[in-house]
Amino acid sequence: MAHSFWTCSELGFSFSNSLGRSGGLLTLWNKDNIEVFSSFKGDRYLGIKVWWKNNLYYVVNIYSSCDLRKKKTLWNDFLILMEKYKDGEWILGGNFNAIKNDRERRGRAVSNNPREVELFAEFINKSSLVDIPCKGKKFSWYGGDGKSKSRIDRFLLSNIVVNRWEVIGQFIGDRDVSDHYPIWLKSDKYNWGPKPFRFNNEWFSYDSFVPFVEKEWKNLKIEGR
Repeated sequence: MAHSFWTCSELGFSFSNSLGRSGGLLTLWNKDNIEVFSSFKGDRYLGIKVWWKNNLYYVVNIYSSCDLRKKKTLWNDFLILMEKYKDGEWILGGNFNAIKNDRERRGRAVSNNPREVELFAEFINKSSLVDIPCKGKKFSWYGGDGKSKSRIDRFLLSNIVVNRWEVIGQFIGDRDVSDHYPIWLKSDKYNWGPKPFRFNNEWFSYDSFVPFVEKEWKNLKIEGR
């Protein structure tokens, strides 16, 4: 079955069984390009420990539950794992079944849980992972009514991965049989474009913040674009 998804001659794979009709996970890789030391899994996630181009990575495939209690457990599990295993860089990707702000969901039939939105944004902040901006489409899931849509699928990367791989965005492709759209990480070492950065809104509460930004901005020396 794994080979039916990808006709790679040196295919490696790891899987986690589904729970009922959903929750199954499958991770594929080319054994000629990377070395996988081990795989690990928990409730709603499947990970591999990878050696690639003289660097170590933890790559995690995610299919989160819709239940907020289980989501909180999942996010806490990741924080514990990332704190415990610091010998490599972390890449989380898949269906988080959550959004980090109201702009990531549209549709009359869809309602947001403000607490869930707050907790997911808080998890991303605590993890120190970067949510790279989307290229092209803004939403990764569309409902059957054609109007409901959201960005519940994404990659979260360590800042070192962003710089090392020269990632410029997440590219949302075209939908096939699923109601979810595929996502690729897009890199371009010749045309970097705007680099993502982290920002905390509470900085605006300090009177000295805006003058500080203005001063530093004027002191920048720009060459090229």
